[in-house]
Amino acid sequence: MADVPKYYWDACIWIELITQADAGRVERCRCVVELARKGEAEIWTSAFTLAEVWKKKCNEAAVGIQKEQDRAFEDFIESEFVKKIEVNVDVGNLARRLLRRHTGLGKPQDAIHVASCLLENLDELHTFDGSDLLNFDGILPRRDKVRLKICAPPLPPEPEMFPDEDA
Repeated sequence: MADVPKYYWDACIWIELITQADAGRVERCRCVVELARKGEAEIWTSAFTLAEVWKKKCNEAAVGIQKEQDRAFEDFIESEFVKKIEVNVDVGNLARRLLRRHTGLGKPQDAIHVASCLLENLDELHTFDGSDLLNFDGILPRRDKVRLKICAPPLPPEPEMFPDEDA
């Protein structure tokens, strides 16, 4: 397979895709899924994401995918174009070090996502988490010393105004 972009999805991307709560965000997710289905991109995620799509803070209502959406999510994660990264000792150690070094990276689960990307030399970490993750765009070096791009999934391409009439 030719070298294709490798996009990492944190839990909020999966939540948006499965719950379809925000049409604009879902459209961005579907665009990446279509690229992956055609072999023009890969989607990567941590095995930790399987649990993180259900979030509950102390004394607050839970957010994330609902019980009746579990099967759709699990089936989607098992697609051949979705690559899973195990949370192993290397990921855990790097995540802890990132949390100590970068106080703006406030949540251990976000550090796990970042560490997974850095260790695997992934091209982009896709998130809608503007509270902390997006602030680290272009700052953190991957294993190969290239700085990790952290961004929302790309917007779908605009339709051509004047399609090629010869095609």
